[in-house]
Amino acid sequence: MKYNRILFSSLIVVLTTISASLNVLAQNPYSQLRGSEEDSLMTKNFPGAWNLPGTDLYMKIGGYFRIDAIYDFNGAGSRNQLLIGQIPVEGTPEADAGPFFNMHVRETRFNLDIRRTTGLGRSLKFFIEFDFFDESLKSGQPRLRHAFVKYGNLVIGQTWTNLSDLRVFPFIMDFSAGDALFGGRSVQIRWEQNFKEHWQYGVSLEMPEIDGIYNPNEQAGEIMPVLPVFSARLSNNRDNGMLMFGAQVEQLRWYGRKQGPTATALSWGAVFNGRQTITQRFYATWHASYNRGMASQILIFTGSEQGAVLTPSGDLHLDEAITLAVGGGYQLSKSFSANFALAQFNRGRLDFRPDDTLKKGLMGHANIMWTIDASAMTGIEYAWGNRNNIDNAKGNASRIQAMIKYAF
Repeated sequence: MKYNRILFSSLIVVLTTISASLNVLAQNPYSQLRGSEEDSLMTKNFPGAWNLPGTDLYMKIGGYFRIDAIYDFNGAGSRNQLLIGQIPVEGTPEADAGPFFNMHVRETRFNLDIRRTTGLGRSLKFFIEFDFFDESLKSGQPRLRHAFVKYGNLVIGQTWTNLSDLRVFPFIMDFSAGDALFGGRSVQIRWEQNFKEHWQYGVSLEMPEIDGIYNPNEQAGEIMPVLPVFSARLSNNRDNGMLMFGAQVEQLRWYGRKQGPTATALSWGAVFNGRQTITQRFYATWHASYNRGMASQILIFTGSEQGAVLTPSGDLHLDEAITLAVGGGYQLSKSFSANFALAQFNRGRLDFRPDDTLKKGLMGHANIMWTIDASAMTGIEYAWGNRNNIDNAKGNASRIQAMIKYAF
């Protein structure tokens, strides 16, 4: 314990010294989200844009540098983010791994935003962004996050799904901050349109999952969907908050290739999201979802099981999953803020699963952030998680994380 305290104290001193020496600024953590100027289709006046000489194109180079330092008290799974599916349970060799320290720059990212007005008078936007957070790759290899075109009400390409709206989460350092987020990023064709003051609808066709079926008996065949995901949502956007209701359906299909069973099932999920300003200093957020057969689309299940099972009889059994997340942020002063998030999930009957399958869990984050100026921020965060398996085996994990972020 004495060694842990010395290491943790040294970590804080190092990061505080570095951040104090940077004459840089802090980025609004909610930029580039739905409703922001950067998400708009303004051709000339979006933040940071300049005209490319001799063309009608306007471009912005954006992104940020970020360094994270992590001290994990339990040696829980990923060295870069706290994943509940990787928390070891008591009585296993992994539970004796012990604490570790890690530093990385994987969340550093860069993007290009290029826009023009077409001959029809409509704005056309192309956006592409990379980071380095694919943990299956070496830390220096980029990962594609977004690559899409936005033309009027039409969005084509890879970006956040129709049901993903990050405004429903406070600013959390841990990369798995979305905890109970239903969705993620997907290749899609989406139409979204304002139809009344403060109201917008969105419908989309999205790339289906290709790893959403668990095959415990190793039956011949493979996951082979032949239809896209269909998604629809209704959003209410106001200056002091937002509400969003949405649902999606997806075909799950196992194709036996004439050697194993062929089975299909219809999975579905629904979400209810919100963000509300309570006072000038405090806002609250919430996110709830229910699904049958779509557990793999919940961030908190990253690294755990799929949402459906290919049974011994060759049928598809759909698992249930319920998530609930609440959070909030409080502006302590002009430069300091505090944020917290708590997420819980529970799965229904898990037939055909081994006893060590993740059944339910809880995750929490709390931090203090210091906004140095308009482009730089730093802070420290405590994160913890608890998991329970089918056989009631339990595991706990906690870590301290600190970071420095410089946006450009």
